[in-house]
Amino acid sequence: MRPVYTLEEARETDHRLVADDKLDETALIDSAAAGAYNLTKDFLKGRICVAVGPGNNGSDGLEYAYLLSRDGFDVSVYYLTDKGNAENIRRRKMLEGKVPAVSSLSGFDTVIDALFGFSLDPSRTEYRNALDEIGDALLIALDVPSGFYRDADYTVTFMVPKAEMYLPSLRGKCGRIFCFNPGFPENKLTGKGMYLLSDEDSEIHRISIADYKNTRGHVLAIGGSQRYPGALRLLCRSCFAAGAGLVTVLTDEKTIFREYPSLMPFSDSSFSRFSSIAIGPGWGDGDPDILSLAASSGRPLVVDADAVKYAHRFKYSWNAVLTPHVGEYRTLMRNLGLPDGLESAASLRKSLLLASRKLEAVIVMKSASLWIADGDDVYIYDGANPSIGVAGAGDVLTGIIAALLGQGEKPLQAAADGVILHQKAGCSAHGKYGYYPAEELIAETGRLR
Repeated sequence: MRPVYTLEEARETDHRLVADDKLDETALIDSAAAGAYNLTKDFLKGRICVAVGPGNNGSDGLEYAYLLSRDGFDVSVYYLTDKGNAENIRRRKMLEGKVPAVSSLSGFDTVIDALFGFSLDPSRTEYRNALDEIGDALLIALDVPSGFYRDADYTVTFMVPKAEMYLPSLRGKCGRIFCFNPGFPENKLTGKGMYLLSDEDSEIHRISIADYKNTRGHVLAIGGSQRYPGALRLLCRSCFAAGAGLVTVLTDEKTIFREYPSLMPFSDSSFSRFSSIAIGPGWGDGDPDILSLAASSGRPLVVDADAVKYAHRFKYSWNAVLTPHVGEYRTLMRNLGLPDGLESAASLRKSLLLASRKLEAVIVMKSASLWIADGDDVYIYDGANPSIGVAGAGDVLTGIIAALLGQGEKPLQAAADGVILHQKAGCSAHGKYGYYPAEELIAETGRLR
């Protein structure tokens, strides 16, 4: 788990550590460029141009250009302006006679974006015009894509991951993300309440050789309708794939029991005997009174899909996970009377935490990157796997989290473990099938579990 900073927090931390720890900025630039070069040199192709701005981001690019020239690449530099800070001008002079300067970014196979990073104002026409000249070239961004104006194929960000890179609206601008710390003291990069999850953060317990159906958790699945019969089937199957021993179903859509004899129809007057409850997939209009019963039952709960539109009416005593996609999240926040915060990382963190505290529930907002809030902190998992963006994939995640809750995991851990298992299954399925239906995602979940 790594700390994640907003761009403003990263800028402030950079300046503070350089001043307080008397860090050598020249050495930091050399290290940043070398790290970026080593991480991306295998992706370079053809004629290369390094686009250089006037600040330290441009200095990173100048050192990158030197390394390219040293190793025999066909490299040129493009200077956005004649101006630059002292370090930038010094490095430009060192490249004179070694790397040719060009007046346009057009006609290159690879472009290294070292213009401005996060300090670029994308409203400035001259900057946009320069970036538009890149055309279809492979684009590698240093730190962040300048102004998030053009889509990079690869981004090497420095010091810490930047939260803006994982916003739903901006994740696609960054391509594959690498993070390299060029020399800032790790013990002083402690985080601001946001953390980037990795696969190593999963704490799913292995099912014991002595476990059987009554010890592996009993999930009550609520949902399904004549209009949306498939979602409930995916939910139930994914519960089993994630290790649940028993699944009971409360639904108006009865053909599911003929198709899947392993499922049991709900015939109780209360929810108290179940290990966990999942509600919402395929539910259609649903019934908010049933959600009320589930929320007050004391059983761990996952609220998804069609149930999200009623979720704002209840408090969940920190015993529930809500799993809206971005559209459902907007609806939830509107119903709560809160801003959705999707315009910036800082505002999204604030909004997610406000909603989580108000509902007393863990929230998992699903997008290319998944944002998890537990009232105290925000955790981000970078999926960046478009193959998993398929109908029914969200229902599979609901089933996985419900199964983990039923096996005794607390809501935050079940959310994190569920997201990680779901995304790993998606990557595995993509490796086998390319693009695939949700049924293949369930199969990979069971194999990995």
